[in-house]
Amino acid sequence: MQTLSGNEYMVVDMLFEKGGGIKRNDLERASGMAKSSLAAVINNLERKKIIEVNRTNNVHYVELVKSWRRL
Repeated sequence: MQTLSGNEYMVVDMLFEKGGGIKRNDLERASGMAKSSLAAVINNLERKKIIEVNRTNNVHYVELVKSWRRL
């Protein structure tokens, strides 16, 4: 099992509360993290295959991968 840092856990918990996904700018506001810190957390969670980021539009959408949504 993968371990999560405090900020990673906070982001994953927020995603669970929001039904599995949220706009990145809403996540920035809700978390209160600096953009650079949130970017590092998002990159780490993507590398761990916990989240996916849809970057096809101007607004990025962060969501849990399907296997994590079922937890």
